[in-house]
Amino acid sequence: MARYLLERTIGDVTREDLDGIAAHSTEIRLARFPQIEWEHTHVVRTDDGLKAFCVYESPDRESVLAHAEALGLPVERCFEVETDLAP
Repeated sequence: MARYLLERTIGDVTREDLDGIAAHSTEIRLARFPQIEWEHTHVVRTDDGLKAFCVYESPDRESVLAHAEALGLPVERCFEVETDLAP
């Protein structure tokens, strides 16, 4: 199955806010988008606040973007993952 990396700017939120967003994301995914699987998210701090790079496994790009829209977090960019490299 294909994997997608989503880039999002979240802004200035607390760790508690992040945990709440993740829990809400999981609720929506399980209820409405069971075909996708959330692998993990890397969160970094930028001048604009927090930025998240989320990796999902999905049969198609449209499902991942529909999940993001239902969650209410804008997606700046969405890429299909070509491959992974590890040491």
